[in-house]
Amino acid sequence: MANQYDWGNGSENPFGEFLELNPAAAYHSYSSEWGSPMGQRHYQNQFQDVYNQYLGSLGGLLRQGIMPSGSENTFANYLGDYDWSERYTSLPPQMRGEFSAQFNPRTRQIYF
Repeated sequence: MANQYDWGNGSENPFGEFLELNPAAAYHSYSSEWGSPMGQRHYQNQFQDVYNQYLGSLGGLLRQGIMPSGSENTFANYLGDYDWSERYTSLPPQMRGEFSAQFNPRTRQIYF
């Protein structure tokens, strides 16, 4: 990875630039905010979906005629504003790994 970035270029924030060059590293740096073990398991495989949402938000800015520039439109900043718990709890129970059938046994109807 050292060949992708010149650490001696006098950058203002070399760590922020490194995270922009490696969006997966920025994404996984937020793993402590993913909540419960089920939430962590869910978000481990959601990098591409979240990154696509970020790219979509940048595209929305461009369609409005706003040029996304500067440090406020970085992927790391997008992740900082991402509401991990709200997004996870808004999923249907099956996508969160919760299956109510395992707690509610099937019942039979007995007709006389």
